[in-house]
Amino acid sequence: MPEEILKVEKLSFKYDDKNILNDISFTLDVGDFVGILGPNGCGKSTLLKNINRWLKPHSGSVYIDDSNVLKLSVKDLAKRVATVPQDTSLEDIGFTVEQVVSMGRNPHLKSFERERLQDMSIIEDSMKTMDVLHLRDKPVNQLSGGEKQRVLIARALAQQPTLLLLDEPTSHLDINYQWELLELLKDLCVKKSLTILVVLHDINLASMFCNKVILLKDHRIFQMGYLNEVITEQNIKEVFNMNVRVEYPDDRKRPVIIFLNLAAEDPEPRPFERLHVICGGGEGEKLLYYLSQRGYKVSTGVLNKGDTDWKVARLLGFTIVEEVPFSPITEEKVMENTAYIKESDAIIIANIPFGFGNLKNLVCIEQLAAEKTIFILEEKDIESRDYTNGKAAEIYNKIKSRATVLTSMEELKKII
Repeated sequence: MPEEILKVEKLSFKYDDKNILNDISFTLDVGDFVGILGPNGCGKSTLLKNINRWLKPHSGSVYIDDSNVLKLSVKDLAKRVATVPQDTSLEDIGFTVEQVVSMGRNPHLKSFERERLQDMSIIEDSMKTMDVLHLRDKPVNQLSGGEKQRVLIARALAQQPTLLLLDEPTSHLDINYQWELLELLKDLCVKKSLTILVVLHDINLASMFCNKVILLKDHRIFQMGYLNEVITEQNIKEVFNMNVRVEYPDDRKRPVIIFLNLAAEDPEPRPFERLHVICGGGEGEKLLYYLSQRGYKVSTGVLNKGDTDWKVARLLGFTIVEEVPFSPITEEKVMENTAYIKESDAIIIANIPFGFGNLKNLVCIEQLAAEKTIFILEEKDIESRDYTNGKAAEIYNKIKSRATVLTSMEELKKII
């Protein structure tokens, strides 16, 4: 039977006379990775601040390990609950990474006590876990956004909490850092039985990594439960007032949410049903999101696992011809890619660089170019993107002679 670690009971909170949280009740079990979703202003951040006692509830109670948080000392609470807030700034701090992470040991030290060998071991382990150990001597104000976020989480881990609260940790990070960060957090749940409650703004990210979701609406819990129970077309319509399709592509257990914009609801039929996209390295990110919004069925050419466009395509539930990281395209993947090209109604080649690693994507298309409708998104000449001593340009230009060339996403949107 799961072990309960957090219990929120009939919690309400007001700013002045304005209700921010109304009658919130839920529990978390050890090892849960729970995402809080909801429109702006519904009380997501305020809920975290009531759990960690940064704010005092107007009514109701919060229990950590059966202890009422209002009755715990500051140090005792900090040993159980760690928080990574949304608005922490490290720009003006001259501390090194190791010094910032060391601050997480403060709840375990007496006044003016220095870290012991055991503390230093915990600090080092926290940096290793968040992959910032190699940055230990670097000033935090010289780090990238993703690196700073990992340092803040490492500091929280140094507290050795049983519950970790995070307020939009992926905000302002690109897809690579978002994915990397949430994978690290998921790993903590699985390997260290750490319970995580995280505010997220991206429903698909929550679906990809969380095991449960809390939907807030009008300052109340609209629904909480497992993904397939909560993430439904009707629930998202009622909470966010957005039309979506919820799908389970390739028999996945986790739902994928396709947001339907005005274009997707246009009574004019789409010119194609199934598209095959050659992309990679993040150059196809905007294109893939757009095709998802339009409701196209999409497959991609060969992408190495971990590639930025691979992450976006996976997040959107598209069919991906996958190759292992840092590996050239094998003949097996050539055959798979060719099969998807044949099934597609049209092909889109994104404005990507070509090297020997992905050249076979072009070779596959060249062999079928006479049979297919092809669109090339060409924002830069192929010569500036060819790293194969002209081989890619030669094949590309043959394909281009039969293709419709578009110089911007805006041009593409008028056709696709």
